Amino acid sequence: MQFDQYFLYFFIYAIIGYVSEVIYCSIPVKRFVNRGFLHGPYLPIYGFGGLLVVVPLMFFSAHPIVVFLIAFVLTSGLEYVTSFLMEKIFHTQLWDYSEKFANIRGRVCLLNSTLFGLMGLAATYWLHPNMIRLVSSIPAQVLNPLSSVLLFIIAIDTTSSIITMAAFQKQLAEFKLRVNELEVRFDLIAKQKTTPALERLKERLKNELEERRLKLNKRSRRILNAFPSITARNEEDRLQLELLKMEFRSYREKKRQQRSKK
Repeated sequence: MQFDQYFLYFFIYAIIGYVSEVIYCSIPVKRFVNRGFLHGPYLPIYGFGGLLVVVPLMFFSAHPIVVFLIAFVLTSGLEYVTSFLMEKIFHTQLWDYSEKFANIRGRVCLLNSTLFGLMGLAATYWLHPNMIRLVSSIPAQVLNPLSSVLLFIIAIDTTSSIITMAAFQKQLAEFKLRVNELEVRFDLIAKQKTTPALERLKERLKNELEERRLKLNKRSRRILNAFPSITARNEEDRLQLELLKMEFRSYREKKRQQRSKK
């Protein structure tokens, strides 16, 4: 029973976090930005962050400044650790605050941590008390199957998203390897006397490279849309991601122009 309640708290905070992120990221660019690593409209980091904050902070509710500071520190730590683990697993940094004031290795920054601290205040004094009343009003015979279904959905979504990211990483690595191979072959062709057979081979290699590039761009669109600041510590990977971002921005601009014409 208690697990079901806390899981529902987790799920609600994950949805609230998703909505907050979408609004926060969409307004400046004046378009919808579908935030999040998963496919569904929820961000588990906010679910964990919500529980991490509200459970201990209920004991400090008489001291708003202490509540803010604890929320500031705990959520910043969670964001930093999550960024670190995601980079270790997928070899990419899904968000990068390097250009923002007072950041730590681009993983956390003062502005976001302050906003998280304010959200901790809102959760402690307003949101969570109302959430407790809402969840407590759900009958046990409904709460248990509801939490089970939601847990199953998130598990499937997480598995699918991990597979998608792993496939993207594999395709990116294969693309870089093939580009290096083709560059060597192009150099060899350039050193030889031009013949119709060599020209046909060169054209075929160019077509293969373009086909691979288009497939990589297509796979990367959802990831780049959700994480526009995605980057990598490795210089070669970082440059490749920057090229993908440029291609994605060009693709998005063409789509916008097509919609405008219609």
